[in-house]
Amino acid sequence: MAKIELVHVYKSYNGKDNVIHDLSVSIEPGEFFVLVGPSGCGKSTILRMIAGLETITSGTLLIGGIEANDLPPSERNLSMVFQNYALYPHLTVEQNIIFGLYKKKISKQEQKERCLEAAEMLGLTDFLKHKPRQLSGGQRQRVALARAIVTHAPICLMDEPLSNLDAKLRAKMRSEIRQLQRRLGITMVYVTHDQVEAMTMADRMMILHEGRPQQIGKPLDIYNHPSNTFVASFIGTPPMNLAEAKVLESLLLFDSGRAIRFHHHLPPSKQQIIVGVRPEHIRLAKEGDDHFIAKVVNVEVLGTETFITFELTKNEHWMARWNGQWNIHVGEKVPLTIDETAFHFFHENGQRLNYSLLSYAAGKGGCQ
Repeated sequence: MAKIELVHVYKSYNGKDNVIHDLSVSIEPGEFFVLVGPSGCGKSTILRMIAGLETITSGTLLIGGIEANDLPPSERNLSMVFQNYALYPHLTVEQNIIFGLYKKKISKQEQKERCLEAAEMLGLTDFLKHKPRQLSGGQRQRVALARAIVTHAPICLMDEPLSNLDAKLRAKMRSEIRQLQRRLGITMVYVTHDQVEAMTMADRMMILHEGRPQQIGKPLDIYNHPSNTFVASFIGTPPMNLAEAKVLESLLLFDSGRAIRFHHHLPPSKQQIIVGVRPEHIRLAKEGDDHFIAKVVNVEVLGTETFITFELTKNEHWMARWNGQWNIHVGEKVPLTIDETAFHFFHENGQRLNYSLLSYAAGKGGCQ
């Protein structure tokens, strides 16, 4: 296993504008590390710099403690799985799997043994003599994985390997890849734009936006404590509800005049802030609960859960996420309540305010 370190790394294609800005991160041996962000945020560029397919403009890349900025890809002791699988159509599955072993001066007997071991691990034993065109998308993905496995490289890089698969197969392959990584104990760096993949697969993940790292940490830590409004809105399905509000002692005042009262003072009074609430923390009020009345503007019943979109203000719609099937209709006015400990507070520039209501969980606030 090998550790990967990027220290103050920048990347520019024209010598003027950076597409990667001051990236510093350590990926631990045996870790499943995910780079996640919207298209164009620089995650694939970072992966290609680690692989040696892109040069580093400035900064340092260390692999296993050795500077690797100028090492050719073949000397970095890693494997890579591409988005389009990169299989040779004229070769059989077996030939595709062992293709990368020819230059490693490995005996034909060992090549065959490694191929059979990887094929058995990934359920490809019956397809070794097939050509890629005879395989399904999921089977082709497994061939690409097998080709990475047989190299016995301690690091595996994956660039959106599941994006070409349908939703059901993606879920199955997510589980298979994660189990495979644990079984082999390899360091895996995985690129995706799908935050569900990131949340379900990562030991740790890095959120990227416009070439800049936004937050690095364990999935649940990031979900529960987003560092800014971009992370808050990107991680989570549905995303966190956000709205601007003014603070007046223990009141949150929204544009429409709606107010939410807390049992104690909020962050610095008379300050414009952004407040956030996860959809699962908004619930239908019971008798005796402090609540506010909201008009329902959309209802999505998914079977196991129901999404309720309602008017927070005239210009702001928030969404609630409730377990089960709810008989709520568009246009209906419903009483809603939010536990004040579920609120997140951000500065108007989007950065998280280091302020928590958790210590006041025993108290109750009020809504209007």
